[in-house]
Parts: sequence; C-alpha cells; structure tokens
Amino acid sequence: MNNKTIGMIIPTTDNSFFSSLSHDCEGYLSDKGYTLLICDSDNNVDREKEYLNTLSSLCSGIIDVSGLSELDNDLLPQDYPLVFVDRRPSSERSIPWTGNDDEEAMYEATSYLLEQGCANILLLPGYVAGSNDSPRIRGYKKALEDKGVSYDENYVLLRKGIKSSQEETRDIIMNALSEGKRIDAIITSSDRSAFSVMKAIGELGYYAPEDIRLISFDNTPYSTLSSPSITAIDRNAKDIAYKACEVLLKLLNGEEVSDTNVIPVSLVKRDSTR
Repeated sequence: MNNKTIGMIIPTTDNSFFSSLSHDCEGYLSDKGYTLLICDSDNNVDREKEYLNTLSSLCSGIIDVSGLSELDNDLLPQDYPLVFVDRRPSSERSIPWTGNDDEEAMYEATSYLLEQGCANILLLPGYVAGSNDSPRIRGYKKALEDKGVSYDENYVLLRKGIKSSQEETRDIIMNALSEGKRIDAIITSSDRSAFSVMKAIGELGYYAPEDIRLISFDNTPYSTLSSPSITAIDRNAKDIAYKACEVLLKLLNGEEVSDTNVIPVSLVKRDSTR
C-alpha cells in the first residue's frame, strides 16, 4: 500500500504517557507528510484486534502499544509494516519494538528505595490486558533478591482494568493500609496513579515521604505539581515516539531495521523520597 496514512493503537487516551506518545508520533509523521489515525483500545484485546484488522486495510503501516500477549499469525499479512511500542507481544514473525527496559527501570527504582532503608515496598505495576507477566515485576523481584529481601507476592497488587486507574489505585491502597499491611514505600505505574496514592494515604493519616516514600513511572509535568513533588522514572516518551516512527518509515521504504530499540530511562529524584 502506498498511501500516506499511518495507524496507531494506544491502550487509553486517559493516560498522559500514551497521550504524549501519540502526540509526538503525530508531530513527527506530519513533518514527513503523513497523517496519523489514532485508536483507543480501552485495554481491550478484542478491540485491539479489530483495530489492527481495520487499520491494516486503511493504512500503510501501524504503530501499536499492544495489550496482547501474543500476535495471532492470521491477524495481519506476514509482510505488513508493524512496530510495537512499550509492550512486546510474542510473535512467530520478527516485529520491531521500541521502548524502555522496564525490568531495568524497576530494578533501579526498587534498589533506590532499598538503599534508603525501605523494606516493605508495595508495587503497583499497572494493567496489561492480555497477560499478567510483567518485566516490572521481574525487576522488582531481582532488586529484592540482590539486597537479600524476601519477595512477597502480597506486595504486588495488580489493577483489574475495570475502573479508571485513579479509582482502582485508590481502592488498592485504601484496602492495603486498612488491612494493616506494613508499607514504607510504594512504586506506581504512572504519575496519575501516584496522585491517587497520595490522596489515599492522606485520608488515612499518612504522609509522603515521612511515612511512605513514593516513586512513579512516566515523569510527566504533573509529577512536579503535587506536594510533595514526586520522584519518577523518566521514560523519555518523545524519544520512544520518534524512534518508533523512524523505524516504521524505514520499513515502508524497504530498509533494514533493528528488532529491538531501547530508549534509556532516568530516575528523577524529588521530595516524595527524601
């Protein structure tokens, strides 16, 4: 197909990181003369599959922030230009991927809290529609093991993806603290979740960082607006978006590309962990 339209699927527009990705992809592709069609799968794997099928008939290529655990062989033509971003479903064909090393990022965040003396670290790794396997959980476990701290699966709390991230995060934290779970640090999957954490612990009479230290993923501008400001993993969304677009355009031009394109992260330390 030789048109100038690209499709993009994101899990939700109600998330600043995914919104930033799509915004930056649109800007990059517009400068190259392409139009971007953005679809919100709402963390629903069946809807994502429908979008893949529809976009493949309308667009020259697709950028997919996928919730699938595996890409079905018959979902797209074998040579259809596709780039996975952030999440990487398994596939029999070789499909380029661009994103962060989430396992290493979580290892860094967990290690930092352990070095500060935290021993009861609650992890909210987020929600993946098609699989409960998570590199963030692997990074968290490895950091604990390397510091000689026992891993307790009861300190890894997954969202069900039924309500908004803010609502589910608040419910998780309220339940955990109300049950008497000892918590001296929390790592959340996004800045928005971190806001819900701060609201929930405040309602129960706890404060960050005095009682509970807090780290979030994404490092959107919102992380600097809260009080206290939130220590965050900066995922460099623009770099991810630009690299994904660059890889897809190379595919469209028949050029060779790398299957794995890792964008570095950095831990931005703020008041919530001091």
